[in-house]
Amino acid sequence: MPGKLITLVGLVALSACSGSAPAADAAEGTAVPDLAEADQESRFAGAWTLVKIERFDADGELLAPPIEDRLGYLIYDPAGYMGVTIMQPDRQCRTLQAFACRTLQAYAGQRTPEEALAAYATYTSYFGRVTVNEAEGFLTHHLEGSLNTGGAGSDYKRFYTFSGNRLTLQPPASANGNKSELTWEKLPDLPASELTETHKQLFGFYRIESVTRQVVNGESLPANQYETAFIMYAPSGHMAVHLMRAGREPNAGTRQTPEEALAAIQTYGSYFGPFSVHEDEGYLVHQQIGNLTPRRPYADAQRFFELTDTHLTLRPPAGTNAEGRRVQSTLRWARISN
Repeated sequence: MPGKLITLVGLVALSACSGSAPAADAAEGTAVPDLAEADQESRFAGAWTLVKIERFDADGELLAPPIEDRLGYLIYDPAGYMGVTIMQPDRQCRTLQAFACRTLQAYAGQRTPEEALAAYATYTSYFGRVTVNEAEGFLTHHLEGSLNTGGAGSDYKRFYTFSGNRLTLQPPASANGNKSELTWEKLPDLPASELTETHKQLFGFYRIESVTRQVVNGESLPANQYETAFIMYAPSGHMAVHLMRAGREPNAGTRQTPEEALAAIQTYGSYFGPFSVHEDEGYLVHQQIGNLTPRRPYADAQRFFELTDTHLTLRPPAGTNAEGRRVQSTLRWARISN
């Protein structure tokens, strides 16, 4: 198990490239008091859904009506890990027009840089560790991975306030004094009557350990590995996954080009939604309500599983490769929650 952190999860910026300089103090193994020991910090644990995004000028006046149609999850763990996903709705046809209404197979083979930029601009995803400065009322996201190719290794500072079952997170003000605020609402935990033994053992965060591929009842095949990835299952019955490849290059300028956006989404994966446990049949269902890849409808993702105290193994249904052979992929995840 990694060293425990006193942690929180914060909010995502209005754009994936906001934040601050890379962190020097978020290294693996940094040990500070356990989150569960502090009543204030324990209020953060669990899953939150995005309610609204607001922007204010330096005098506190709203600059525009609140944005209330974004789909977003903010999930964090008492052991000091977090992940956030935010998606603009109706990307399938309204934002991306005809491109996003193609089949998934066509999208994967025919997307253009301009289409990739449209997908990139309507989705935010990052994950990592979190620490809190309770005395000054802010938390810091220490990014391990991000859809934004320049995000990994950065620190994102967020001031926080609570009101009932809502959490408001605010990045530092811009140079002209304007501020943005994201308001999140706590998702209630599943009732005890709905919990299986698998639920109880599954809840928490996992980091990718390996990916393998093999022909069904046959030889092993090469498999691309992820540099880092998190999958998380919240007690509310919601999940999210973040997958990042190695060798990603940051944008050359302050804004990504279509070609840079294409490279970014080719080396990153993310989706989120509720999940269900089919204990007797030995599989989970990830009910996708959002995905970095725009398509309609979002299909449920079935995953056969093996679960121990330290590892989670997930296998999607076998597929057929270009040579017509049935191929099985296996993702092995190491538990990082306490």
